[in-house]
Amino acid sequence: MKRLLSIVSLFVVIIIQAQEKISFNKGEITIPIGKEILLKPEIKNNKIIGFETVKEKDITGKIDFFDMLHHFKKDNIKDNSIELLFSEGQLMGAPIFVLNVIQKTGKKMNFKAKIRLKGSSSYQQTSITPAVSNSAHMEQWKDNIDSIILYDFELN
Repeated sequence: MKRLLSIVSLFVVIIIQAQEKISFNKGEITIPIGKEILLKPEIKNNKIIGFETVKEKDITGKIDFFDMLHHFKKDNIKDNSIELLFSEGQLMGAPIFVLNVIQKTGKKMNFKAKIRLKGSSSYQQTSITPAVSNSAHMEQWKDNIDSIILYDFELN
């Protein structure tokens, strides 16, 4: 009985460890699908060199991004926060994978991204347009993506 309990406990620990988590590495963020995160960036000479996590949330269902955009309220707050949501969802009934960025730095934010498709072990470069402050910036893909790396953040 103890041996069975030990084996079950070991499998539970392995499963928990295998779940992807948001990770940071020298100004680079890796976000698995189904995550929302609120960050405070560390800025030096208009470059974002690090992040502090303020809040993190798992997204369990598919998001209706058309509805989310419809309910977005633009404001003029400049608190240097960056909200990132990377999720599977739908837009007008079509299935998509979306990175939604709401940044409140008061400046335009440029950054680069690489995506990893499900079943692949490598990341590939993808195009990203700059995110304007205090607006909902959405990048979307039809590919089946399991994580994204964001890096080379600049403000101007």
